[in-house]
Amino acid sequence: MNDDKPRRARLLSGLSLPIVSLLIASLSLMASISQSYNYRRNIESVQLNVLRAENLKTCREIIEVFFAFRLRAEEANARGAEPSAEQQAGTRRELKSLVYRFGAIGTHLANFAPEVARERYSRLSWMLNDIGEKAASLSAAEFEARFTEIDKAFATLNEDCVKATKLHS
Repeated sequence: MNDDKPRRARLLSGLSLPIVSLLIASLSLMASISQSYNYRRNIESVQLNVLRAENLKTCREIIEVFFAFRLRAEEANARGAEPSAEQQAGTRRELKSLVYRFGAIGTHLANFAPEVARERYSRLSWMLNDIGEKAASLSAAEFEARFTEIDKAFATLNEDCVKATKLHS
């Protein structure tokens, strides 16, 4: 019986080193998996925040261009056909430039939106282009009627921007 105790002690001490080593290795593996998971989540979070910030910037830019266009178009409509042909051509050129900028930004935004949104953005650009060409020759009532339709289309574009930023938050 006395011989049995030292034998068990030797067996346990012989097994304890491999068991402790396996336990440490298992804990290290679990810690590594946990760190990898947290790292991946942090990278995804940073990427989503960058995408959200870029989307917000682009949306802000298209909104600024839209209202700059609207202001210039209202000014052209208020002046009517009074300015010289050269001044009218300059105003049309400025309005067309804003429409093209709006279209470029809208195209960029539409690349991240469904096909329906692309069609809406293109339609809105063409509507702005049309009013830019005719702003000085339209009556005040006709001008407002056209901008009522444009404002509705723009509100939809703005809603797309709001939805896109909420999806990424």
